Amino acid sequence: MQFPRLTGNISIIDEEGKVVIAGDPEGLRSLASLITWLADVDQATVPYLPDGKGAHVHVYPGVDISRNSREAELCRLDAKGTGAFPEGFTPR
Repeated sequence: MQFPRLTGNISIIDEEGKVVIAGDPEGLRSLASLITWLADVDQATVPYLPDGKGAHVHVYPGVDISRNSREAELCRLDAKGTGAFPEGFTPR
């Protein structure tokens, strides 16, 4: 299973108690494509994803995003096989 790679310039930083995600047009579009892929992936077809866990992607500073960024994890809330949300999750 191959997911879209990030291109362009993206920054994910902590700033005064909030997370700031910024990028140039190419970077933001590639991030949107990655998030759309994550939303659309059929978790049942991911062989290495155990039941009860959600699909996720890690993005790393200096590799996928700017060097001054924080490592980030983009995750599906719904678990493979059950569709359950993580314990402690509070919906809006």
